[in-house]
Amino acid sequence: MVVLAASVCTHGGKPIISRQFRDLTKERVMTLLANFPTLLSESNNSQQTSVEDEYVRYMYQPLEEFYVVLITNKHSNILQDIDTLHLFSQSITSILRHVDEKEIYENCFELLSAFDEIICLGYKENLTSSQVINFLEMDSHEERIQEIIERNKELEAAEASKKKAVELQFKEMMKKSNPHALDQFQQQQNFYSPPPPQNVYTEPEPELQHHHSTLANNNKRSGGTQLGRKQSAFGDNQPLLVNPSASTRRIEQPLYQEQDSRTQSSSLTPANKQPQIENNGILLTVNEKYSAQISREGTVTSAEVKGDLQIRISNPELAKAQIKLSLNDSSEFSTQYKTHPNVDKKLFNSNSIIGLKDPTKPFPSNDLNLGVLRWRSTLKKTDSEDASGLLPIILTTWVNNNNDGTIGLTFEYEVNTAKNVDEVIIIIPIVNASLESSENDNASLQFTDDGVYIKLTNLLETQSGSFEILCKNTDDEEALFPMEVSFSELKEIDSLKQGSGLVVESVISTDSQDALPYDIYINASNESYYIV
Repeated sequence: MVVLAASVCTHGGKPIISRQFRDLTKERVMTLLANFPTLLSESNNSQQTSVEDEYVRYMYQPLEEFYVVLITNKHSNILQDIDTLHLFSQSITSILRHVDEKEIYENCFELLSAFDEIICLGYKENLTSSQVINFLEMDSHEERIQEIIERNKELEAAEASKKKAVELQFKEMMKKSNPHALDQFQQQQNFYSPPPPQNVYTEPEPELQHHHSTLANNNKRSGGTQLGRKQSAFGDNQPLLVNPSASTRRIEQPLYQEQDSRTQSSSLTPANKQPQIENNGILLTVNEKYSAQISREGTVTSAEVKGDLQIRISNPELAKAQIKLSLNDSSEFSTQYKTHPNVDKKLFNSNSIIGLKDPTKPFPSNDLNLGVLRWRSTLKKTDSEDASGLLPIILTTWVNNNNDGTIGLTFEYEVNTAKNVDEVIIIIPIVNASLESSENDNASLQFTDDGVYIKLTNLLETQSGSFEILCKNTDDEEALFPMEVSFSELKEIDSLKQGSGLVVESVISTDSQDALPYDIYINASNESYYIV
């Protein structure tokens, strides 16, 4: 079953609150709910709990002056939908004191949180109404421990103040009665250390004691996010410990403990970076990030390329340089350019040359990347033929529901070799699949926690092809989408190789106008590339 949306609406179809679990717009949900009273009036069976239109099924249950409505697809199991509907109704009545519009608005966040606990990505979780309420309460063991610690500190402070008052009173009495006895008392105080204050309070619950012991055993292990406890920064105190041998079961905070040297060094060391490209003098890097939405029929509904040109100079003798570009004016897509503030914008607009505003000054020669130009390319018309010159790969998906718990997917792909993308991964959000066939024998499957990865290689040699995947343990086509297309390629190219918006023709000296040696790399990656 797939629950598209859950709503509480009036008898006239006005939504009070609504939660979408699939890709539905607000306007679409309001249209469906507005159509619900009409379908309800046309239904002749008063005992019925569901109505259908051409596209979806409405599961509903009266709740005083309102309806609890679940919008599902028509292929969902109606018995499971009824159980889910009852769970929604029980959770709503458990949260609200009385069902009216004002009470719903005041508790809207709790209701929506309950909806999210019951349904995840359109599918029902195996929960009861009492479990949903317990999850919403978010009872935290760490918070209870902290409250006990605060009470313990208050008792210690009160005990210390009482002891200090008794000590001062005793000194005054000794001073008046026998000055020599006061000196003897002070010597004893300096020789013996005072005993620590002992505070007795009610024994914690057995479950809480077990949780304390778990914290004590794992005090050197770095855990994830814990509910009700502030995340400690580097060098903060270790987790709270319990002394099980103490007769009073006192909870104490240990003194600052120094972290293990290996942990400390790894925390201060920055993340490993990819090895830097060797620079022979002048290194140009063209970075391009692709965003696209491709329908299952292969139609490109949106496409965009964001790029930038970076220069890296290690030789000071080559720092006075200019980059001659050839801009790609295409009838299929439009490109907008933006230069760095220190770059001569007039020179770029007139001659497509990247140079500094002051030609007597050199570029920095510290062997660090400096962005000099950015651009953004978008399609003028959304069509797969127009997008073939902008995107590195276009895929067409054929879906075949076998009605036996499996779905067959056939992919066709066309590659734009000018984009230098040789390897692509298609991520399908399922857990079980098999590769049935591949036209060019360049497709393989990998199984991860995120889903099934389809890896395509040697795309620059095999510019088109097809392959077939069999998705198992699923009978819902919508559960397979959206699919993400992922790639990242860093390659060295020649000067005539073209990116999305420009061609690097040459690099010349500002003083002598002679050609300078340089290397150029292109870095192509995906930013938001989906099959929907």
